[in-house]
Amino acid sequence: MKIIFKIILLLIFTSAYSQESPANRLKQHVYALADDSLKGRKAGSVYAQIAADYIAEQLKKTGIAPWDGESYSMPFMNNRYNNLVAIIEGNHPVLKNEYIIVGAHYDHIGYEEGKLGELIIFNGADDNASGTAVIIELAQKLKEIQPRLSRTVVLIAFDAEEIGLYGSNDFANNPPFPINDVKLMFSVDMVGWHQTSGYLQYSGVGTIKKGKQKVLNANLIPEGLNVTTKKFERSLLTATDTYGFARQKRPTLAVSTGMKSPYHKPEDMAHLIDYEGMALVTEHLTNLVHAVSIDENFKPSGRIAPKHRQPGKLTFAITANIGYNYHYYTAGPMDGKPVGSYGIGLSAGTNTSLFAVRPEIFYDFIQAKHPEGRISAHSVTIPLNLLIQTPPDAIAGVAVFAGPYYSYRFDGKIGSEKLDFKNIFKKEEFGLNYGIEIRLTPFRIGITSRHALTNFSREKNTGGAYIRNRAWFASLSYLL
Repeated sequence: MKIIFKIILLLIFTSAYSQESPANRLKQHVYALADDSLKGRKAGSVYAQIAADYIAEQLKKTGIAPWDGESYSMPFMNNRYNNLVAIIEGNHPVLKNEYIIVGAHYDHIGYEEGKLGELIIFNGADDNASGTAVIIELAQKLKEIQPRLSRTVVLIAFDAEEIGLYGSNDFANNPPFPINDVKLMFSVDMVGWHQTSGYLQYSGVGTIKKGKQKVLNANLIPEGLNVTTKKFERSLLTATDTYGFARQKRPTLAVSTGMKSPYHKPEDMAHLIDYEGMALVTEHLTNLVHAVSIDENFKPSGRIAPKHRQPGKLTFAITANIGYNYHYYTAGPMDGKPVGSYGIGLSAGTNTSLFAVRPEIFYDFIQAKHPEGRISAHSVTIPLNLLIQTPPDAIAGVAVFAGPYYSYRFDGKIGSEKLDFKNIFKKEEFGLNYGIEIRLTPFRIGITSRHALTNFSREKNTGGAYIRNRAWFASLSYLL
């Protein structure tokens, strides 16, 4: 009863905005979803459920059909979260069995308690009440032109995006139709600041044949809207609901007016939104979806963003190391001073959900201080590491690794003289390689340590010590 009462109050509160212009309808939806009473719509909360009920009610008003003919609700993760899914069927005898998905997440990050006990609410007007409002308005506009649609359009309000893209990933992994029948997926995420940013951007046109040309078709762009494109989504620190679909090798477009709004801050409020701009965004999306729907020659390019690549059973990467090496003495109180060293190499890895084996091969330029002058050596190093990692199919993760390595020095100097590998130094070295890394697909950033277990010097020095190499590197890898 408490939830029903709140929904009724919310509908009464927003009725003042329900005039007929698209901008006013969009304003109604944003004010409803970004109201303080919804406490930031955190996924799994009662407030997110109130938002979901509001969205379902608005979709029902448009006359758009629920995904199964009965309910817009599509729960997931043991009914803890809830996507809302609606379908507008196409009319072409063949193309109606192909799908265009337009989605926007409706959850946000909730609220926290301030130092004085006050509630600090993250209303998320731009992120992403704006995209959700566009989905509702788009439902009405596409319903009006349904007789002219060839392909079927699926509209989705995703849940649990902010905590890990769970809603869109669940749908992409468990769709109610073959995933290969999805011809294009749009994620409408943060589209409320067109006036400030000066553009509406579609990222991912490279996943579609002639994608830039199709998106920038002047006949589809309403006056006053500046549309720009990017070939692929490139940000390593942000992600949107395209991710799960791109991992299924479906073409995707991320739709946004950028990051000019107060991202993940309490200041992201409904009164700051550009509603006239949102109306133009909706108009362009309507035109573009319709154009894709009737385009019999619409085809994917077969390319996806590097950040969306799905790791296979085998992965390959190129790695650059930069750090230092020093001489460790097996006896005595002092070690040698570190000197800059670097390397570049290739790796191939096997992947499971938890463990991986990664053989690597590097060219290394190793240096170290020595009583008779600086030593520099050119080497080939072959580590063989066992990794324990977070699931490799996620966009980000962490791994720890360890294993043996073998190095072969094919050239070197001490001062200006050639290293005497026959009498004084050894060409071969065995040791332990270990470290930790963070993965932000398609990059890995890590710290690596190498500790030689065999001696670099053939004889003890005057202090009774053998010399061994020890190195530390910062590494950057790019997944091929």
